[in-house]
Parts: sequence; structure tokens; C-alpha cells
Amino acid sequence: MLSFFLSYLLIYKYAVLFSVIFVASFGFPIPATALLMAAGAFAAQGYLDLYSIFICGFFASILGDITGYFVSFRYGRDVLMRIGFKSLLTSQRFQVLETIFSQHSSYTIFSSRFIVSTLGPTVNILSGLTKIDYKKFLLYDISGEFFYASIFTCLGYIFGDQWETIVQISEDTTTILVLIVLLIVIFSILWWVRNER
Repeated sequence: MLSFFLSYLLIYKYAVLFSVIFVASFGFPIPATALLMAAGAFAAQGYLDLYSIFICGFFASILGDITGYFVSFRYGRDVLMRIGFKSLLTSQRFQVLETIFSQHSSYTIFSSRFIVSTLGPTVNILSGLTKIDYKKFLLYDISGEFFYASIFTCLGYIFGDQWETIVQISEDTTTILVLIVLLIVIFSILWWVRNER
């Protein structure tokens, strides 16, 4: 799939980069981070402008995050209840998850932008579902996305021809981090439920 986007990136440049990052930030599983790193590598070769890549990645990711947050904030619970998730949303475990997420929302929003970026869209939806204050969401989203756009654009630029190796290392590391985060969340919920009884 990445090779498909790469061919269009060379032709349509920033429009493709912006679109892919926006759609990925909204929640579709497409390789936005890899494309951002590839764009950085193309900038090192003189095909693209480094600052334009950063601006494009930064604003596209913020707009995608905000869209996911507001759609979830406005329609999330209604849609989930209509498609059969009413028992989940009213369950004690989900209420525990809401409480834990609300207590740690600042760090979770910030870190899910670049440390565990694959969880970003899920955190956007959860932020909307739990009605996290939009000013708080924006503050941590914008600051986290600044690091996201900076880090991955610069990694592609610095490593140039080796960007594909860096993408693989990044994906492997992210997979491990996602598993660790999921285990922490599961154990936190189990511990909370056990202590509430």
C-alpha cells in the first residue's frame, strides 16, 4: 500500500501528503507516518521542501484529530447505541475506563500523538465519547502533533536512503508499545473493579 501512495506523492506532492495524514488521523489504517518519513527523505534529495512537509503534516494531523474528536463528541454515543453497543457503554467496565482515561487524559492525548501514534485515532474517539474539554484536547493534541511532524519528518530527512529501515524499526517499536499500553489498561481496569467491590 505504501508504494501506491509513494508514486502519487512524487506526482501530487503536498496534496497527497496532506490527504493521507488527515485521513489516517481521522482513523483509517493507512501508512501516514511512513509517508511522512518518505517525504522527509525526498526533501533530502531535493524533490520536496522540508518546511512545507512539516507544515503539511502538522496541520493535516491536527485537522484529522479534531474531526475525529468532534464527530465522536457529537454522534459517538448515539451511533454506538444504535448499532448494539448500549450494554458496553452502560457497563461498569466502560465507566471505569472513562474514569481512568479522564484522570490521565492529558498524558494520553499528548503521548498518543507521537510515542504510540497508532493509538491516536482511538484516543480521539475516546476523548469525544468521554466529553474531554475541547480546549484541553486541543492543547495536548497540538503540542503532541508538533513533535510528531518534527520527529518523523526529520528522521526521513536525516536517514535519507535508509528511511525504509527506520520505518520498520518504528513500526516494530510501536507494536511493542501498543501491547504494553493495552496490558496496562487491562490491568488498571481489573485492579479498579476489584478494589471497588
